[in-house]
Amino acid sequence: MVIFLVIATVIIAAGHLGLYASWVKFFGIHSVKIKYILRIVLAVLSLSFLATTALTFWRDNALVNALYAGAGAWLGIVWYLALAVAASWLVFFIGKVCGIQIPMAIIAGVFIVAAAAFSVYGLWNAQHPVIKRITVTIPNLPQAWKGRVAVQLSDVHLGPVHRERFMQHIISQVKAINPDVVFITGDLFDGEGRNLDTLAEPLNELTPPFGSYFITGNHETYIGLDKSLDALRAIDINILRDSSVDVAGVNIVGVDYPKPGEKKDFSKIVSLAVAGQPSIVLWHQPSDLDTLKNLGVNLVLSGHTHDGQLWPFNYITDAVFHGHGYGLTVDGPFTEYTSSGVGTWGPPMRTGNRPEIVVITFQ
Repeated sequence: MVIFLVIATVIIAAGHLGLYASWVKFFGIHSVKIKYILRIVLAVLSLSFLATTALTFWRDNALVNALYAGAGAWLGIVWYLALAVAASWLVFFIGKVCGIQIPMAIIAGVFIVAAAAFSVYGLWNAQHPVIKRITVTIPNLPQAWKGRVAVQLSDVHLGPVHRERFMQHIISQVKAINPDVVFITGDLFDGEGRNLDTLAEPLNELTPPFGSYFITGNHETYIGLDKSLDALRAIDINILRDSSVDVAGVNIVGVDYPKPGEKKDFSKIVSLAVAGQPSIVLWHQPSDLDTLKNLGVNLVLSGHTHDGQLWPFNYITDAVFHGHGYGLTVDGPFTEYTSSGVGTWGPPMRTGNRPEIVVITFQ
C-alpha cells in the first residue's frame, strides 16, 4: 500500500506540474508573484493525499478525518481539471492546424468550470446511494426462499471519510426495506481508521430472519484482518471465511479475500456446501466466475470494482473483469451480480455511476 501511494503521489505531482504549465500559458500569467504562489499551492496539494493518509494511521480525530476527506476530494477534482487541460490543449492544437486564432483563456476557463461542476456533482452523488432492485431465479429454490428479499451491501469503506452518520443513513434505508437476509460482500472497512467497532455498531439494528453474513475484501487485509474481525465480534453477524452454512435449504458460501500470492481453491470451498442444494457464493471480486459456474454455483455476489468510481475508469474495470465490472449476468442456471458499492475509496466522489444498496428478490 505504501509503495502504491508513493508511486501515485509521483504521478499526481507530475499532473500538478502539468496544470501549472498549462494555466500559465492559457491564462497568460506573467506575474512572478502569482506564479510563485501558484507553484506553492499546487505543490502542497500534490502531496496532500499521501500526507493525510499517513496522518490517519497516527491519529483518529475530526481534524485529521476532515483533512483526509479534503485531500481525497481534491484528488478527484484534480483528475477532472487534468481532463479539462487535455481538452484545452486539443482545442489549441486544432486551432494551430486550422490557422484559427482561438481565445484560449475563455476556452480553458469554460473547461475548468465544467470540471468543477462535474466534481461537485460527484461529491454530492457519493453521499446519496440509490436502491437497486434485481430479481434472481434459482432452480430448485426451496419454498421457504421464494419471494424472499436479500440486501447486498458492498464496499462501504467505513473509516476516516464514511463515519457513523453515513453508516446510520445506510442502515436506516436497509431497515425500511425489511430484508429477510443481508449479505456484506467485503470492504466494509477502509484501509485506515480506528474505533471500527463504533462505526460498524449500527449493523446490530438489522435483525433479518435468515441472518446477516460478512466476507472480507482487500481493504480488510490492508487494515489488518485481526483488527477488522475484532471490530465485528460484538456485532450480530455471521463471518464466513472459506466456509458454508445451510440456511433453510440454501447454501451460503463465503470466500475470504486472498492473501498476497494465495490462489483460492474454490472446489474445496464449494465442496463444504450441502450437495444438491442451491448455493449463493459471496466473493468480493468478480473473478474466477467460470470456475464457480462449472462447480454448479447458482448465484455469485461481488463488489470491489466501484464501477470505476470516477468516469471514465468504469471502462477499465469492465475490461479488467471481462465484462463483469458492474451489473447482472445471467447464464442459464448461473447468475452473477457485481455491485458498484455503497462507499468510496480515495476521492469521496462518484461520477458516471451511482452508489447503491442492492435489493434481491428470489424466485
